[in-house]
Amino acid sequence: MKTKKLKIFAFVFWVAFTCLCRPFCALGKETEIGKISAIRLEQIFKNNNYTNYLQKPDYAYPQIFVQTMPEGFSEIKSRLQRQKLFMMILIPLTLRLNAELEEERGAIEYITYKFNQNLLDDSDIKIIEDLARRYDIFTRMQGERRYAVLLKHLQRKIDIIPPSILIAAAAIGTNWGDAYFLPPTNSLYRELVWYTDDGFKPWEETEDDSYRIKIYPSLYDSMKDYALKLNSSPDFEEFRYFRSRLRQRGGVISGKFMAPYLLLGAQFPNYAGLIDYTITFYRLSDLDAKAKFRESPPANTPAENVTKN
Repeated sequence: MKTKKLKIFAFVFWVAFTCLCRPFCALGKETEIGKISAIRLEQIFKNNNYTNYLQKPDYAYPQIFVQTMPEGFSEIKSRLQRQKLFMMILIPLTLRLNAELEEERGAIEYITYKFNQNLLDDSDIKIIEDLARRYDIFTRMQGERRYAVLLKHLQRKIDIIPPSILIAAAAIGTNWGDAYFLPPTNSLYRELVWYTDDGFKPWEETEDDSYRIKIYPSLYDSMKDYALKLNSSPDFEEFRYFRSRLRQRGGVISGKFMAPYLLLGAQFPNYAGLIDYTITFYRLSDLDAKAKFRESPPANTPAENVTKN
């Protein structure tokens, strides 16, 4: 009887221990992480062989997607440690975003091929029109000429954003994750909404009450919104033009090369210079050339799925 009780106690203890320690174990292929402490998040990263934001060329990053900044992040005493954790949080998000953009781009390239073969169907036209609205493309032309114009502009606008730019811009916009507005808004790039109460009112800015900081469901949603801005706003036409030149040459789409074209639409002077400095000092260009996921996202996704993002 005593032996049986010991076995039951051991089993109950093992179950409780497993449940408590589950966040510290190695994770599966793709994992979303909600509210969590900075200490636990660092342990999760460590147990998944993710100990620094820069890795060897053959390293593949885990698909660990953190939805909000971890609790206690600002209490980490070492500024360098905070900066490193901030970048480690963002890198998988940048890779996920660019995988989605590559998926959209692949769909447009396939539809363009069908257009050139006179094979467009109703589902293709719907995808073209939906993406044209999302990326703010307009033409009064109709019929075949309309879709020729829309496809040409979509190929220019739908492309990846260098991880170095996404990370450097977020670092500048939130003071490396220390900004007081980041936890309640998830706003990595301090995007604003105007003449509405739907948003977060900045505490330190009382003279102008006409705007709020936009609130996002997650850090990833904030990053997607910023990428859409770079890919659609007239302010970043030069940014997209020089990206297309890099694409045509078959070279790396480099954030350092494209940083000067972020000047328009910036929130303060010398923004492009700060982006360039941050990319250079933290060697973020290495991510543009080599960063990849531990396991690749699904390939050959049907074209009709791209409008769901």
